[in-house]
Amino acid sequence: MFKLPPAWSKKFSLGISLKLFLAFWLVILTSVLISYLVTMQFRHSPIQEQANPQQLKLLKQYTQKLADKDQVRLKKVQENFRRKYHQYLLIKKISNNKVYTPRKRGWSEVRDYLTKHPLENPVTVDFAFTKVTSSEPIIINGEQFQLFIANEVHRKRLVSLVNQLPVALRLLMLLTISFLSCWLLAKSFTNPLIAIQKASESIGEGKLATRITKFDQRSDEFGTLARSFNKMAEQLENNITAHQRLLGDVSHELRSPLTRLQLAVALAEKNMGNDVEQQKHLNRCETEVERLDEMIADVLTLSRLEHNQNVFAADDIDLSTLVAQVVNDCQYFATSRNVTIDLKTQANCALLADSKLLSSAISNVVNNAVKYSPNDQVVTVELRQINEQIILSVSDQGPGVPNEMIEKLFTPFFRVADGRERSSGGTGLGLAIAQQAILFHQGDIVAQNQESSGLKVIITLPTLLKQNKSNT
Repeated sequence: MFKLPPAWSKKFSLGISLKLFLAFWLVILTSVLISYLVTMQFRHSPIQEQANPQQLKLLKQYTQKLADKDQVRLKKVQENFRRKYHQYLLIKKISNNKVYTPRKRGWSEVRDYLTKHPLENPVTVDFAFTKVTSSEPIIINGEQFQLFIANEVHRKRLVSLVNQLPVALRLLMLLTISFLSCWLLAKSFTNPLIAIQKASESIGEGKLATRITKFDQRSDEFGTLARSFNKMAEQLENNITAHQRLLGDVSHELRSPLTRLQLAVALAEKNMGNDVEQQKHLNRCETEVERLDEMIADVLTLSRLEHNQNVFAADDIDLSTLVAQVVNDCQYFATSRNVTIDLKTQANCALLADSKLLSSAISNVVNNAVKYSPNDQVVTVELRQINEQIILSVSDQGPGVPNEMIEKLFTPFFRVADGRERSSGGTGLGLAIAQQAILFHQGDIVAQNQESSGLKVIITLPTLLKQNKSNT
């Protein structure tokens, strides 16, 4: 079997615009042809009805005026009648059934009807574009004639105008109108698809800022598709940017403990004979290894939360009990810093949540507050339920955070330069992990400076998470 070369095959392949256009055009032409054939079967047939009194009166006047006259110029009579009454005077010669009508297209139907049907009694015949009223036969120039008055029906003027056009011109009009309609329809369908195709190729080339701006305002399915594409592209850009930033932050954060570990190992080797110094440096190595392990664990936890990788196992829990357990665990760390945790809870705060994930988030927030609280101060943890929302607030009495940096608190590895410096310890991922865990529970977490001093973190959770429960 003969096959075209790939280059030729691509050259002669039809694009979707042309395919849609040809399909639409073929359907429209077929529909018009079928409609025309059906219409021809039910085409308006001339109907005889009672003679119009006004036309009949005018015909009697003319028949009396022309009766038994010789040398009457029939064409002149028709012209004078048309000029005076703005109607057509049709004349039929009865001897040969020849009918004199205006030389215009469309009148052939009237001429054929009057030729075939002898109208001996006065009647009015309703045609598609005109009404013709007949008279009784009269003698003109020694021959028998019959007069008819044709009154155009203006309500069918457009139809009559089209019917009077040549068949070739009518066919050309049909082809032109259908061509333009189908082409515009095909373009309206394919332009958004082509735009999405080009945008997809652009994103595939690494241009993550590409968006579809021309068709996203449409109210149809193509507009919805364009908006969905833009949303997907925005999410993709945010994810890739976040991953690149996280990778850079992880590389930077790992460098410090690795450098200290390398230095501690070198000092331990240098003091091989000095047991005290050697043990000191080995303890430092152990501390740095623990920090590396903690940081890697936090990074993996944050990554799993961001990608929703089987980390959610919803159960019905009492949040007041869970918060009390978390505060009890955090109190050991707080005691070492001479800080007291004051817990104010409301009983029976029922919630559908992952207890392990939620306790980790709350623990990170509380430990963060303890970490930056001065000695002999109090961290306040308050839990209350308002309607279908549970609100948990954690307040410390530390130095607070500059207002322009509050929104960055939940960014991985972010630390404020003054009161919340690196010397306080930690990986800088606690609040980021807490935010992802709360968002995973369809909640919200925000931070704000207090009027007196310190920072206040507010966690808001819905009482029902049926959608998440279905994912377990």
